[in-house]
Amino acid sequence: MKQPQSKIWKTKAIYNHYEDASEIKSLLLENDDTGLLEVKIYRCGLGGCRFKIKTYMPEPKKKKKNLKKDLDS
Repeated sequence: MKQPQSKIWKTKAIYNHYEDASEIKSLLLENDDTGLLEVKIYRCGLGGCRFKIKTYMPEPKKKKKNLKKDLDS
């Protein structure tokens, strides 16, 4: 039985060196004003020789309208 995926990660870029990927990760986190951005670096490619940057930004939660309050007005 599969569990539903709770986060959908987006691939930003793929680099040949970990240092390059780490630098971009740092820049992404520095430029995030919300503090909600999550960034991961994964090994990929043949034998794990490349590094993929993946990001996740949570969707803003929608505010629920109080229907009872609207009906009373």
